[in-house]
Amino acid sequence: MTGLTKIQKKRALQETAQTAGDSADFHLVCFRLGAEVYGLNIMQIKEIIRHQKITPVPKAPCFIAGVINLRGMVIPVMDLRKRFELPADVNPRTMIIIAQIERRIVGLVVDDVTDIITLPAAVILPPPGMVKGIEAEYLGGMADIKGRTKRDGELLFIIALDRLLTAEEKGSLDAPL
Repeated sequence: MTGLTKIQKKRALQETAQTAGDSADFHLVCFRLGAEVYGLNIMQIKEIIRHQKITPVPKAPCFIAGVINLRGMVIPVMDLRKRFELPADVNPRTMIIIAQIERRIVGLVVDDVTDIITLPAAVILPPPGMVKGIEAEYLGGMADIKGRTKRDGELLFIIALDRLLTAEEKGSLDAPL
């Protein structure tokens, strides 16, 4: 998704807005990875649970931490720190966000869930063209969340969950364990 034109970025933002349910507002679950704040469309979140034992799966991609058993359902768990090429870190505030990516249920390991916020679509900006690397592929937009959360003056990176996995990676999640 690197090297997108302005029109492509605008379309990506519009798609993210449409999945939020109400095109006038974005309802986001905010979380931290390291020092950065990220947001996910609340309509794609099933629940948020405390970090628990994750069973590794042999030959899984490096960013797949393994699987968990959540009330009898086996759920693959993706470590977003590893996906974004950050050093691994599990602390007492680490959480697992159970989310839906297209029709798949996955767990997302994050450092801490901080807020649930509503942002008007007008404050959502496309990521700058100079943003490169693994993280840029998944960005659906950015917003200045000054005065909207417990911590002022931060930029929020909005993750487009449907772009978090490649088609091949999505297919591997469908394969039997």
